[in-house]
Amino acid sequence: MPRLNFKKVASVEDRVADFEQAWMDPEVDLVLCARGGTGAEDLLDKLDWAKLRTRKQRVLGFSNITMLLNAMLKEKAGHPFSGPTLSQLLYATPKTLAWLSKAIAEEKAMPDVKLRPLRPGACKGPACGGHTALVLKGIQMGWAADTKGRIVFLETSVREPSVIRKTLDDIVASGYFNGCAGVVFGELTPGGPNRKKLTGKALADARAEVAQIRKDFAAKMTCPVYEGYPYGHISKSFTIDFLREKTISSEGILKQ
Repeated sequence: MPRLNFKKVASVEDRVADFEQAWMDPEVDLVLCARGGTGAEDLLDKLDWAKLRTRKQRVLGFSNITMLLNAMLKEKAGHPFSGPTLSQLLYATPKTLAWLSKAIAEEKAMPDVKLRPLRPGACKGPACGGHTALVLKGIQMGWAADTKGRIVFLETSVREPSVIRKTLDDIVASGYFNGCAGVVFGELTPGGPNRKKLTGKALADARAEVAQIRKDFAAKMTCPVYEGYPYGHISKSFTIDFLREKTISSEGILKQ
């Protein structure tokens, strides 16, 4: 079966109109993105942000939706949640579904998560971030959220470790992390070119290299850095409320 080019399914203008209609519809409580959102960045400078700011709509998605969610923060419009798309929910774990339900219901009591320290320290603040490649693209296109006082959550899909390193280095060089409260790594999935899956020793070597990349990144930071948050292109991926304040203790306990 040929791979569909989703950018050609509908024009940008039609997608903007559909998105704005869903956002403003008083009977719609959540805009749940059906998939990762290739081409979502094409909508950002065509959306009527002034109109969208008149209704605090909730939007849930991740991966390519990263740019939309961070644009919402930049424009102070709506309520962004970074978490599983509809297609990802087809293979989500029960914990993923339970966490998503609690997150979008904005329950006061959310489960704690034990993180692993790369650069220990306590921090607090609301979240931002997402897929590393789309965070970088957002910076380059002028749609990055202001990270000052925020905890940046990062994940990425299958890429070669060298690409992960280069992307993180470019984000650091941009000054994106200046003033952020902390950084939390979700899943950084190593793999070969064209999303080729690795197995055996090749996979073990790639994972070891990615682990070293995280350590090298942490050594460059002045804020706390943690890893081990279940988030990304995996079946157990927790939803992150970008407006809800989080606290991380010096022992690495994340509360939100």
